[in-house]
Amino acid sequence: MSKHNPFSLALAFITGVVLTWGYFTWSSDEAAPAATTQVLEQEVKMLPTNTVASELETVSKPQQVADSTPTTEDRSAQTADEQPLEKQLQQLKHELAQQRALVKRYEKQSQAPSDFEQALLDKFEQQNRNEEWAYRTETAMKDFLQTADLSISPELVSAQCKSSVCKFELAAPKDNDDFTHTQWRELNDQLVKQDFWQQFTVSTSKSSDRDFSLLLATESD
Repeated sequence: MSKHNPFSLALAFITGVVLTWGYFTWSSDEAAPAATTQVLEQEVKMLPTNTVASELETVSKPQQVADSTPTTEDRSAQTADEQPLEKQLQQLKHELAQQRALVKRYEKQSQAPSDFEQALLDKFEQQNRNEEWAYRTETAMKDFLQTADLSISPELVSAQCKSSVCKFELAAPKDNDDFTHTQWRELNDQLVKQDFWQQFTVSTSKSSDRDFSLLLATESD
């Protein structure tokens, strides 16, 4: 066979083309990872500074949350801030106790008998009981309360007479909450009109919405 056979030449040419194509394909695959790595490094270098900072901030957030937990020093500072409030509360309680004591003192002074009332009380304690006069006067008071035309009749708690001085203590009915100082005025207005009342020349009284006390004497000395 001749060396320059057209068929042999064609076969040799095709074989050369295939080998050349395979060589270049293998070379391009080898170079691809290196090229990709270079591209990634370039992209990282080209990232904006604020993007990197944002990523770092995201990573550091758990640490910041952990740091926000109150420490022992913070709790101590909070307790120190609350102490003045406790002192203020104690001071207010102390002032309230003082005010209550002052009110009780004023109430006691207002309830204390006057000089005139005390003189009548002393006279009452020193007297002996005149049974006839005392019984008659006490009975007259009881009869008046039973027969008087009063809107609400009070209860006679006690009636004590000696020889010229009498003590009467009355109270509002326990089952009636409508009884007020108005009823005591009504009682007093009718009492002064009674015959047995005309014998008393001096008197003193003390009343509240629920109680009424009378101290009377037929003699002024």
